[in-house]
Amino acid sequence: MIRRAAAAVVCLLCLPASSVAQPKDEFVRALIDLSQAFNGEARQDGSAVRASLDAMAKGLAQWDAAVARVEAGFKGAITSAAPAEAARMRATLGAAYVDRGRLSEALIHLDRAATLDPSFVPAQFLRGLAHARLNHADAAAAAFAVVRRQDPASPAIAYLYLRAARGLAAAPDRAASLDVLLKAASAGPAQAVDLAGPPLDLLDDASVDAPLFAPAAYVAGFRLLAEAKYPEALASLRAAAAVDTADERGRIAKADALVEARQFEPAHALLTDTVRRYPSSGQAYWRLGRLNEDGADLPAALKAYEAAARLAPVAGASVVYAAIGRLQHSALHLAAAATAYERRVTLAPRSAQAHLDLATVYQAQDRLEAALVEDLAAALIDPTSANAFASAGQLRADQGDDAGAIALLRVAVRLDANHGAARYALGRALLRAGRADESREQLAAFERIQKAEMDAQRQRFEENARALERAVLKDPK
Repeated sequence: MIRRAAAAVVCLLCLPASSVAQPKDEFVRALIDLSQAFNGEARQDGSAVRASLDAMAKGLAQWDAAVARVEAGFKGAITSAAPAEAARMRATLGAAYVDRGRLSEALIHLDRAATLDPSFVPAQFLRGLAHARLNHADAAAAAFAVVRRQDPASPAIAYLYLRAARGLAAAPDRAASLDVLLKAASAGPAQAVDLAGPPLDLLDDASVDAPLFAPAAYVAGFRLLAEAKYPEALASLRAAAAVDTADERGRIAKADALVEARQFEPAHALLTDTVRRYPSSGQAYWRLGRLNEDGADLPAALKAYEAAARLAPVAGASVVYAAIGRLQHSALHLAAAATAYERRVTLAPRSAQAHLDLATVYQAQDRLEAALVEDLAAALIDPTSANAFASAGQLRADQGDDAGAIALLRVAVRLDANHGAARYALGRALLRAGRADESREQLAAFERIQKAEMDAQRQRFEENARALERAVLKDPK
């Protein structure tokens, strides 16, 4: 779950990144140990938690000392250095501050570096990341636009620019950036393309299959960690450790056992009482949401999931936002679904399915260009996804670009010869392009696939009917 953040960009600058990255990794490892200590035995004596907090404090002190050494190394020299050299010094400081979560301070140096040397790509790239994290869409788009002009063929930069410019009325580089994604995807990339850029979070949210929450007493501390207020977070976590009890964890363990035994009503009652007693219990809310969804009480499930999302998941928040987006989409609350899925993509940018789900909602909102961007992102992240190429190809056809659609749809049917929707869309695009023979071939394949699917569906229906009849005959009541 360790993430390097801006240290990767520091390496691009040929700077001593290891002196800063190593103590940070010690801090993060201790944080991981802390999260694992929470999931130990319900009656633990707290020694593992205290040891992890001590290790975090030690790692933080070393990390801050390393940042201070970077600061001291450039103190005074920046003002007398030539513009290009001063830009690199300020970018180094900016990278260290970005990695430490001190984004406002980082931008002071990164903005100055960009002024001193506008063509210095690493500084502009870090500016884009920092502004995007602070929701400064205009500034992030402007920074990524500069980087894009320096590296116009990069799909990663094109995507980051398009994400930042998504809500802007005027984005002059949008068409060129979209063309970069289209060309990269239409070629049928042989391997995955990383569109995410260096991460800024301490932990990799997508490193777990299920959301991981701290016990209720520690939520305030984890919120401070998310804000990079590390000294304040440690103080809060130590205070929580002093009064922590195992009751919440014991209740959740008992609820899990009840669910395993299929005693859903007692489990629901126990979890409902747990969130009443511990209103900051993210684990209890998450489990309650799943029980409600399984029981088809979707409004209650959504309420529980949204409560869980507010309770500072340690990792796996993207899974929570996926659940929120799914329920909002099924209720046709498209704006809310888009918001949840956007958050999910930010947390798990390397998940092709996250991009596809967001594209589906954008398409339902008639935001076709935004949908196409996310479909193309999914195709580049997972070049084996026939669905991603098919969806992108269908959208391109809807936008009147049959040549572009054909290229994408050919990749889709090469990946999955039985993808009926891709075959049909390819046949129609070929027909409009005047390639009648090829069109007939694809449409004939679509008809064969459709017939096979209908036959399989009819067979499943008949098997279910026979099974129901046998059950009725066995139990005449």
